[in-house]
Amino acid sequence: MDLLKLTKEVWETYFLAKKQKTLDMMEILDPECIIIGTGKHEFYKNIDEFAKALAVEVEEREDIQFQFKDFWCEEKKITSDVSLVYGGIYIWWESEDKSIYINMDSRFSFLYKKVGEDWRLIHIHQSMPNMEQLNGEYYPKTLSNQIRKSQEKINILTNLARRDSLTGLMNYRTFEEVFTTIEKNGTWLFVMDLDDFKHINDTFGHMAGNNVLQKMAGVLTSAVRSHDIVCRMGGDEFILLCNDLSDRKDVGELLQRLLKSVADGGKNEKAWPGISIGGTAVLEGETLEAAFQRADSALYTVKTHGKNQYMIV
Repeated sequence: MDLLKLTKEVWETYFLAKKQKTLDMMEILDPECIIIGTGKHEFYKNIDEFAKALAVEVEEREDIQFQFKDFWCEEKKITSDVSLVYGGIYIWWESEDKSIYINMDSRFSFLYKKVGEDWRLIHIHQSMPNMEQLNGEYYPKTLSNQIRKSQEKINILTNLARRDSLTGLMNYRTFEEVFTTIEKNGTWLFVMDLDDFKHINDTFGHMAGNNVLQKMAGVLTSAVRSHDIVCRMGGDEFILLCNDLSDRKDVGELLQRLLKSVADGGKNEKAWPGISIGGTAVLEGETLEAAFQRADSALYTVKTHGKNQYMIV
């Protein structure tokens, strides 16, 4: 028997024929034929299951007149009484009012087995190609790429959730989480406030103010050590957390360097503020609120006694 011709007849009957002829096609299917279609729930373990679904489908598509745009198939003999036919089918249809358009390009495999003098279909599998798959690219690679892109997007979103949207620095919510995990011995907390920042916004506009905040974030990050943490608390306030500072002399040298870096950063800027800093050593076991209150109190003293300097307590 010409199984290639038979395969084409099966597809043409399935897509083009009316109800009775479509049901007659069932005679070629083995009673235990397993059928896997392109739909989410199209999995039939025997001819009875498929027959029920097919009867409903034929009724629903009574007015549809599918047209074949392409069809091909090839045969691979497995044994003398088992043969595999595989190929592709491309059909389309459009309703008169153009509200429904079908354009389906799929792949299939038929497994035939000779039973007595007749050939019977014992397995049918139809699938839709992945449209994102490149020529010569295997499908899991495409899936892997999708997973990688999804993970990258998740990482980006996670990073955004932990960062201040304007400056890119760690946000205060994340800073609170980090504070609970650090070793407190030798750690210092500094609260920094830009001097007369409101004047910059009022004189040059809020866009200029945003540019100042962004550049200030870069200056502060460059001035401290790589393992120190710079956070934007909000508005024009920043927080700096440093560990491994052995004594107040180390602290003073760090803050002098910080003040100089800020001053140098504004040499070519038409609008640039100074910075006031209040700092305190973090005590073992104390909360962020307790340490912050001391540093903020020192900052207030600086702001009321000349600004653009620091005080540690």
